[in-house]
Amino acid sequence: MLLYLLVAIIIFCCAVILILVGRSKKNDNRYELSLIVSQQQEKELTELREKLSETQNSIEMDMLMVREITSILGNMQGIELSLQAAFSRMLEILSIDFGILSFEGNRNGFQSFKGTSENLLKTLENVTQRRIVLEDSSSELTPLSFEDFQKARDLKVMKSAHSLLGFACKVRSIREGYFLVGFHKPHEYTQAELDALQLCADQFAVNFQVSKRLLDSQELAELQHDYIANVSHELRTPLTTIYGYLTILKSYPEKLFQENERHEMFSIMTEECQRLIRLINNLLLSIRVEQEDFQMKLKPVSISLGEMISQTCRFMEREFKSKNIQVVTDIPAGLSPIEGNYDLLYQVFQNLMANSIKFSSKDPKIEIMATEEEESIVVTVTDNGVGIEEQALPKIFQKFYRAQSQASKRPGLGIGLYLVSKLVEMHHGKIEVASELNKGTSFKLRFPKASVAQSISQGASS
Repeated sequence: MLLYLLVAIIIFCCAVILILVGRSKKNDNRYELSLIVSQQQEKELTELREKLSETQNSIEMDMLMVREITSILGNMQGIELSLQAAFSRMLEILSIDFGILSFEGNRNGFQSFKGTSENLLKTLENVTQRRIVLEDSSSELTPLSFEDFQKARDLKVMKSAHSLLGFACKVRSIREGYFLVGFHKPHEYTQAELDALQLCADQFAVNFQVSKRLLDSQELAELQHDYIANVSHELRTPLTTIYGYLTILKSYPEKLFQENERHEMFSIMTEECQRLIRLINNLLLSIRVEQEDFQMKLKPVSISLGEMISQTCRFMEREFKSKNIQVVTDIPAGLSPIEGNYDLLYQVFQNLMANSIKFSSKDPKIEIMATEEEESIVVTVTDNGVGIEEQALPKIFQKFYRAQSQASKRPGLGIGLYLVSKLVEMHHGKIEVASELNKGTSFKLRFPKASVAQSISQGASS
């Protein structure tokens, strides 16, 4: 009996020991699990602190950048000086070793180099993959390699150029310019640096666009002032001539004038009247074409360009003869018709011929040629006049614009070619110009054939 009791006690003690050992292991597992969770939480907390610190640094850097850059851009006189100063300050704040800032523009475009020379930009321009640095591209990008720079044959400037990064300076997706930055040693850009650089790119673009618009508005105001003065002159000159001849014819007996003298007076007055009519038509039409519903009021008909050009030449024959201008036409018979408004297209060719007459030189000659292509009719009006300087060619179709080399020598309002461009565009056509000083000017007009024009109109209306 005692033996059974002893065995039972031993079994009980073993069971208790096993229970205690199990509970101990369970507690150990719980402790290890809580320790792992605690370490994970501590790690996440550390990462969060780092992100908060990085975000705070980014915010502080952005605030510093905004304050510094906007202050410089707002206080300095002159767009070029302010952008150069702001760009230099940006490099200084971010501790960037060198950079290149470039903006395009006919009047206010410029480039600025800080810590490097123009040779670096030229080297990059010689690399075919330059677009991956400066422009967004949806195609697969190829990294720049040593062989790419080797092809540029200017490796000296690349020895100290590392971690090159390019930012486009855009306003509403319109790129005004760009800047490149880099270090003398390999550098990994932080998010704070990238945000600050993007902020500066936006600020530079806005400042450049505002200054450009200011210059454009100043130029427009000057053009409008000149326009009013030119209108007054253009109206007064022919009226003065007509009034003078009418006074002479009225004040003196008819017998004092020979027949050829009277004929000459009436011819001059007729030409001056034609000038006035053309001027007034252009003035009225320049207002009408800018109205939104103007094109909707047009009633297109089938037009033979050959007949229209012949009629225009007959109407201007007197002016051609008075200037001893030789007119040569080469228009094939049976030219396919185009579709459009007859009066407006007549104005196009009248303005082009009047422009050639105005800017004629010694032994003047005007050639008018027409050719037929698969879907269009091409008309070329060429003269051997004074020509247009190269830098003025992109602007000659702007309203009120007159080339500086001829503005003081020839009368005009700067709306003739503007109207030509607008009217050609209304007929779904295109116009191109080529010119060389003292050699002449050539205008090429391309109009869709009647069948093609109808499909274009139907597609536009749908």
